[in-house]
Amino acid sequence: MKKVYRLQAIGGSIYVALPKEWLKRYNLDKGSAVEVFMDSDGGLKVLPLKKGVWHIGTSKNLEIEIFVEKPAEVFSSLLTAYLRGFDLITLKLSSSNIEKEVKGVIDNAKELLLGLETVDTGSNYIVLKVLTSEDVDVEQLVRNLHKIARSMYLDSLQALEQRDVELAKAVTLRDRDINRLYFFITRAIRKRILSPEVMESRSLLKLVDMRMLIKFIESIGDEAKNAALSAIEIISKGLEVPKDYINAVKEGVAKIDGVYKAVVMKAYDKALDITELREYMKVCSLVRDTIKHLRIRVAEESTLYWFTEFLRSYENIAMNIYDILSLMPPEIASSTLVYE
Repeated sequence: MKKVYRLQAIGGSIYVALPKEWLKRYNLDKGSAVEVFMDSDGGLKVLPLKKGVWHIGTSKNLEIEIFVEKPAEVFSSLLTAYLRGFDLITLKLSSSNIEKEVKGVIDNAKELLLGLETVDTGSNYIVLKVLTSEDVDVEQLVRNLHKIARSMYLDSLQALEQRDVELAKAVTLRDRDINRLYFFITRAIRKRILSPEVMESRSLLKLVDMRMLIKFIESIGDEAKNAALSAIEIISKGLEVPKDYINAVKEGVAKIDGVYKAVVMKAYDKALDITELREYMKVCSLVRDTIKHLRIRVAEESTLYWFTEFLRSYENIAMNIYDILSLMPPEIASSTLVYE
């Protein structure tokens, strides 16, 4: 329930009364310490600074126990617990006979889930903990995700143009890096949503939009990997792609790459002007349509099936960048906290 409070001037300072219900709830009185911080949307938030109360930058450890009967179900269970923000995960084994197989699944999960480590084990249980700092710079991680995805779609095109199979294979290997970061950022966002500093709908909406943003970036990485796989097929089969086709793709990719860089940079600097936003969206649509028309034309040439798949990947990349633009005004602009 919202209430309106008037500011009071005492000496050279301005004061505002705090709600009595809130003071009673946290047993606060004259001399009690509180923490005040400001959000970029103009919000001013006050948290009690005392033992047993949530503190900015920290969170409670979440624990979960999972009963395991089938080793095949362990991976999905670990992934779910990890993404939901659990810090301590105990696997209770139905039999010691499945321990070896379960540990094999855990090893595979560790390769994908950043910070997941085994901290204890027994005849019928395995305890895992996510060893990561609570003060995660989500914005910087998203920038890193963006850089990897961008390098993938640029290098996939370069690999085809230069007929470089090794470069194309290197692109496919980056997909695991994309997935690891994607899962880690998803976990960090969910942990942040659970923190008490996310008390307003605006702050929550920013996190939801950021979650959607990283999904689009992860999809760009997937499409770039698919493009690299198509390039490998084209090169390995000795198929020749006309140079004017390659140049048409290069021109389109250069345009959406310019938009992509601007989108990710401005997502954390300031909201886009609506006119600028429309122009960017128009560019993405035009590039997608141009590549689509080229793909339809190429499809008539039966020997270039893999090139049509290559083109389809870049169509989808253009569409994902378009979708990122739809998140721009104004909710994923940066949130800079200033502490005094």
